[in-house]
This record gives sequence, structure tokens and C-alpha cells, in this order.
Amino acid sequence: MKLTNLVLFYLLLAIPLACLIILARTKLIGDEFFVFGLISWGFIYHPLVCGLRLLGSNKIRRSEFLMNFVPFWNLKYFLFLFFNK
Repeated sequence: MKLTNLVLFYLLLAIPLACLIILARTKLIGDEFFVFGLISWGFIYHPLVCGLRLLGSNKIRRSEFLMNFVPFWNLKYFLFLFFNK
């Protein structure tokens, strides 16, 4: 799946986060699960989606994909990831 469409990229990032917030506000999940979800979203899901976008746009090689899980590594691609510049 190629994530070259910016709107699709934003939706893929926002929908899980919005679901977590809605579930927490309606008290369907506890505080511990909410924090676990935020940590999982920030350290696993977000770098995975960003890495797939960078791979699909040929900005990084397949061998560099795991580097997305290193905090702040893909900061040099920030403008491309979020503004398509």
C-alpha cells in the first residue's frame, strides 16, 4: 500500500488517536489502557505509518525502514511527511 496521498496519511494517523480519545471520554477504557494506547501509538504505530509513507515515496531505502523507530530520526523528513514539500 502506497501512502503518497497526504489526506490518507493524516486519516491513518488521526483515526486511532481519535478512537482512543473517544473511548477514554466515554469511560469505556481505563486510564491505564489509554496511556498504553498513547505510548503504542507514539512509539509503534506513528513510526510505522511514517515509514510506509517514506518508502512509498522513495525517500528512504528498505534497509532504512527500521530507523523510523529511533526517536527523532525522521525529523529531517518532517516537511515532506506532513506538508508534502
